[in-house]
Amino acid sequence: MSGFVTRTISRQEAISLLSELMAFPWGFPVRRGIPLCEAVGSALGEDVRSSSPSPPFSRSLRDGFAVRSNDLVGASPGSPVFLSICGEVPMGDMPTFKVSREQAALVHTGGAIPDGTDSVIMNEDTSRTGPLLEARRSVQSGENIIFRGEEFNEGDVILQRGEILDFRNIASLAACGFDKVPVADLKVCIISTGDEIVPVETRDIRPGLIRDSNSSGILAALFRAGIKGTILGIVKDKPLELEAMFNKALEKFDVIVLSGGSSVSVRDHSAKLLASLGEGEIPVRGLNISPGKPTIVSGDGNRKKVAICLPGHPLSCAVVTATFLIPLLSVMMTGQVKDLFRKVRLPASTDIVGKSGVEEFIPALVNPDGGVSPLWARSGYILALGRSDGLLRLPEDVETLRKGKEVEVWLW
Repeated sequence: MSGFVTRTISRQEAISLLSELMAFPWGFPVRRGIPLCEAVGSALGEDVRSSSPSPPFSRSLRDGFAVRSNDLVGASPGSPVFLSICGEVPMGDMPTFKVSREQAALVHTGGAIPDGTDSVIMNEDTSRTGPLLEARRSVQSGENIIFRGEEFNEGDVILQRGEILDFRNIASLAACGFDKVPVADLKVCIISTGDEIVPVETRDIRPGLIRDSNSSGILAALFRAGIKGTILGIVKDKPLELEAMFNKALEKFDVIVLSGGSSVSVRDHSAKLLASLGEGEIPVRGLNISPGKPTIVSGDGNRKKVAICLPGHPLSCAVVTATFLIPLLSVMMTGQVKDLFRKVRLPASTDIVGKSGVEEFIPALVNPDGGVSPLWARSGYILALGRSDGLLRLPEDVETLRKGKEVEVWLW
């Protein structure tokens, strides 16, 4: 093996080791007062607590009549119950009257519920005859009503720090009146290394060179995790230049991500820089994962700085970013190991031959029949992930799975 990849350890072991050595979680800097819509896609920097209950008043879930459920016991089409209509609650107003025994009040969907009532009977189960309401079914207490504070109360945590603000949760903050929110301000930079790497915009590439695809992939993965990354560019395999950029990045950024610097090339100097950051130590010198074994990590718990060297091959880089880097950053910030996958078990659509003794991740496609097929790809391939629905995970103790057997699938 390469000189600095001395002993591979599992992803979980690596995260636990780093957490212990560096006393995670560190928390993270927070930017406050960010307009709600501008914060979409960002991780929240603090728990957000409600300043009022939801709903703020008891509301009807249907158009109908607010009633006392005890008044309608035994009501049916053949034996209706008659109630007197005592008023209507206009939308946007609170009721100014109380409903007494054997009375009903007209209410609308979303409207407030008057005092004295505990349920709503829907319009289709009633008929009006002058001032009387004919109710043709019974109702349970609480039926068709959402009570004040039923969803959450004042002071309850609406969203936790580290949660990503997106279409699923932004409405809850808006409903509580949060026009500005605190967001995580973790500063992450991305540096690509290697004499063979050229910028994306390079048009004429001579043989032996390749465009930098890893930086954009890492940037997109960070963005998906609610973290804003910064691409610093490409550094050739020149020790002094790489050292200068690395040390400059340490002054401004919390996390330095290098790609290509963990290959077996003797010209790669990243390991020396990580060792210097860790006071001569590199806690993680290889992951027991395929693809992605030559991953190394170090840091300084006192300065709260972390550096990670990802493999240079595009597929390896993407797999390690998704399955290791993002969970590592989550535990560093919040103390909880989180990734962005939905994990299911699906039947294999074909035999899957793996490698015993190593955790494998294989791009996978979910078929219309619910089965899953591997998209076999070498670590240097680029397109495999773009066609995939997620990753097949083969644990260390699994070598071959036969067609029809269930396999663990990590969906994007």
